[in-house]
Amino acid sequence: MRFVTLAPAKVNLVLRVGPRRADGYHEILSLLVPLDLADTVQVTVKAGAGEVTCRVPGQPDLDGPANLAARAAALVKARFGKGNAVAIRIAKRIPVTAGLGGGSSDAAAVIRALARAFGIRDRGALREIALQVGSDVPFFLEPGPAWARGRGEELSPARVPILDLVLLYPSDPSLAIRAGEAYAWFDEDSGPDAPSVPRRVPDFRAALVRNDLEPPCVARRPALSALLGRLQKQGGRPVIMTGSGPTVFGLFESRMAARGAARMIAKEVAGAPVKVLAVRTVGRQPRVVPWRSPRSASSRSTRRS
Repeated sequence: MRFVTLAPAKVNLVLRVGPRRADGYHEILSLLVPLDLADTVQVTVKAGAGEVTCRVPGQPDLDGPANLAARAAALVKARFGKGNAVAIRIAKRIPVTAGLGGGSSDAAAVIRALARAFGIRDRGALREIALQVGSDVPFFLEPGPAWARGRGEELSPARVPILDLVLLYPSDPSLAIRAGEAYAWFDEDSGPDAPSVPRRVPDFRAALVRNDLEPPCVARRPALSALLGRLQKQGGRPVIMTGSGPTVFGLFESRMAARGAARMIAKEVAGAPVKVLAVRTVGRQPRVVPWRSPRSASSRSTRRS
């Protein structure tokens, strides 16, 4: 059995961060939305017993059992007593360590594909596995935009209109930010007196857009301020860092405006290690479907003609 699905990136339109909890995590309130920027994930389940393998063509450093997608598959097999060999292949489009949730989305895509392959209907167990893999993974099992509480596991649906964004991802290694670093910097700057996150979950509006991790990250990566300025100059309203960064984005009034801004910024940063992407939010997660080879699709088309 072989299945394929898209694994979308996400942005945090809102990320409020409270004090560190006793378990070491921070209480958060976040509004997450999936994007039309996505990896393609193929999952093949073989009849015989075997291990989990994971390949990411063109990015061999992501191959192997350390990949979150491979870890997710191993946890599904262990939880439901499945001995089958599982082969994962990921075509990456989402930048790595960019704050866009690519690794988490790939892991969730594998969980969704294996749930279909094995006929698993226990949504609670699948959510538990997702949380074991990472705090953002449960979101990618949900059908669309969602408010996340706790450490990200308490999810409730959110109504968010389709939005046009421009993403700027600085690939300079000196600007990389790990999630643990971002939260540690937040603790350094806020101390033990960080305010609690809001309890009420409001309807989305642009005035709510905010990321509590942005000030400490920009203070330590000043180059991000210039990227935010470029988005603002081209009409982004508001502009913000997503997640733990370093990707920043701006909201634009239309797809045409976003694409025009992306073209202008791409010219301005030509030659610099900055990826510029015009993207749109989506209302639903992609479906898992049986994989069909291009050859078989072509032969079906020939027979129909």
